Amino acid sequence: MELSYWESRWRKEKTGFHMAEGYPALKTYWNQLGLSANPTVLVPLCGKSVDLVQLEQFGANVLGIEISEKAILDFFDEHNRTFDTETYGDFIIRKSGRLQIWQGDFLKFPANKCPQLDLIYDKAALTALPPHMRERYVKTILKLAGSTASILLHHFIYAQNQMPGPPFSIKKSEIMSFFSNHYNIQTLEENLLPAENFPPFQRRGLKSPLKEQFLYLTPHSNR
Repeated sequence: MELSYWESRWRKEKTGFHMAEGYPALKTYWNQLGLSANPTVLVPLCGKSVDLVQLEQFGANVLGIEISEKAILDFFDEHNRTFDTETYGDFIIRKSGRLQIWQGDFLKFPANKCPQLDLIYDKAALTALPPHMRERYVKTILKLAGSTASILLHHFIYAQNQMPGPPFSIKKSEIMSFFSNHYNIQTLEENLLPAENFPPFQRRGLKSPLKEQFLYLTPHSNR
């Protein structure tokens, strides 16, 4: 799945994956994460997520990475925010308050420009990727996380043979294979949602319920 696919989705406003009100579980569990007062949070494939603002309101320094210029500019426009612009390599960086969004390919994000992270917030990013892209994505995540950053991971499990992704179904066993050597994995929330809740998914063939999981990954002490 090429980056141009996602740029096209944003350009054509085919963004059914965007949650206009943000992801409510983020607010529900934030105070249970045990983070510092002003954590640094990375949000890969961030789109124009309202969660970026929510994280900033929590006191976080927020680093978003997104390929779509339209999504980024829409974010700043919809929240009436001005920004300063600079560049680094192939990336365009827009900064506003405690927030910065890098426009470019997440898999090419320069690790030397990444601050020490407290948290990586994967809001349906891994589940947006087809199988052949996931291992490289996870390797990038692990490299940027270093030895101390935790990970919040939101993903879906459903009958993949009923509906093509994205979002793709990612079984817990695959999550374990990616992360269990480095992290303790805790399920914060799990919801079984009827297909009727997702008319676009039904039109694409989904008939059985969809399981939504919100996981918290904390690093092993010897990472």
